[in-house]
Amino acid sequence: GGMAANFWMSSHCQEWLRCKADDAKTPLQQEKTRRNRIILTESEETKLRVHLAMFISNLGKHHQVRCRQRVIATATVYLARFFYNNSYKDFHPHLIAATAVYLASKVEESPVQPNKIEKALKELSRSAGKYGVNDIVDGEYFLMEELKFNLIVFHPYRPLQQYLADANLQDVVSTAWYLINDSYRLDVCLEYPPHIVAIASILVAGTYANQHAAVHAWFTERLAFNDEHRLQVHQVTEQLLNMYEEYSHLEPEEIQELLNKIPNPPPVGSNMEPLPQHHH
Repeated sequence: GGMAANFWMSSHCQEWLRCKADDAKTPLQQEKTRRNRIILTESEETKLRVHLAMFISNLGKHHQVRCRQRVIATATVYLARFFYNNSYKDFHPHLIAATAVYLASKVEESPVQPNKIEKALKELSRSAGKYGVNDIVDGEYFLMEELKFNLIVFHPYRPLQQYLADANLQDVVSTAWYLINDSYRLDVCLEYPPHIVAIASILVAGTYANQHAAVHAWFTERLAFNDEHRLQVHQVTEQLLNMYEEYSHLEPEEIQELLNKIPNPPPVGSNMEPLPQHHH
């Protein structure tokens, strides 16, 4: 439909669907990874990313903030894009998370006052307690710059509803919805179009909801796919299943240990350069 045509023309599609394998060869990515490895192993970085999606969700659901799921989803994409090009060594992810919620609430036309986000941040984060409301407000423009001012984000929720209406798979609706929420714990939002994530979520949901046969029939008979898209669906499905196996039982102590490894850099103000100075 119109939304889909819209997506292919969007900055989300043109700028922000990344191929990690190709990008890994670029100096920017190599430098970011080098800086991350000073403080975190690859596995720790994955765990931190899972935590940050949950952290944004907790910020958004906090009684001071109370924003819609769509705001939480958009904020998480902003955070994923920010840390795609920047290192956790240079920016405190809880401050970026709070700033992302502030920006996303405006973009999604349900603005939340920054002082309410600050209260939620102070309650939820031992590590970012020193950051205040000014840091969130000052960080907003810097975050927008890092996002290249591409602030419109497409999500899998709408294609999910279209597919489920089409396929008459009402039994998997709520499970698939939760799977999409959880998909933001991974960087699939940076690598795959939203409809691919929606389809993968339906397939995994079908398995969990004992609707495997119905879902599989829908996938093979109703959807016209090329091989590349079929492969992408498979990749996202694998990543979702792997996440539940490997990263669904993170203990608070384990998370706090990771957060303790992150330096407490100065706030992201107007005086900051977008890219860290390289120290040799």
